[in-house]
Amino acid sequence: MRNYPLEMEVAGPLAMFARVDTGGTPTSYPVPTWSAAKGLFDAIAFLADGAAWIAPTRVEICRLRGGVGGSVRYESYATNYGGPLRKKKLVTDGDNMQLFATVLADVRYRLHAEVRGEPVTGRNPRHQLHEMFQWRLERGKCHHAPALGWREFTCSYWGPFREDTEVDEGLSLTIPSMLVGVWDRPVAGAYAPRYAQDARVERGVMVYAQ
Repeated sequence: MRNYPLEMEVAGPLAMFARVDTGGTPTSYPVPTWSAAKGLFDAIAFLADGAAWIAPTRVEICRLRGGVGGSVRYESYATNYGGPLRKKKLVTDGDNMQLFATVLADVRYRLHAEVRGEPVTGRNPRHQLHEMFQWRLERGKCHHAPALGWREFTCSYWGPFREDTEVDEGLSLTIPSMLVGVWDRPVAGAYAPRYAQDARVERGVMVYAQ
């Protein structure tokens, strides 16, 4: 079967891919999770019937060409939270709570993926989604603004690879336990989180566990 590869670059001043073990004061993973990367691709194009979907395969941690690299930058962040995890009294009174987090700063990623799906009589949904994504990416079109984890961290850039971006080959690290996916299926799945142990970033590149 023919392969349908996709790629895009994303960047932004702040990013948050929350480690699930950090609880109410979350800290970000150093790279996007598989689910977060899929969300970035889906923000550009997806098929509502789920006949084909975009599966991230790897992420490249990048920097401005010629810039200083070899490390991941973190920054303290505080915001007002008004969601359901507030204390009962805050919910009753209609008050927010302050949420403190440790987020990533000044990120650039090159994301790679492939279109997957099952054959459908009379059409090729993988080819359809591949062409749709390429067309929309080149024209700067999206369903909603691509975000780097938390929805308020919208990308300052998303689109084709840029010439002034390079992979940060000086960065290698191990993530002891990393969330791979939240659902048991790529489309209309049930909640079933999966984790990868000792995920590696080698010379700025991490291959997603499948």
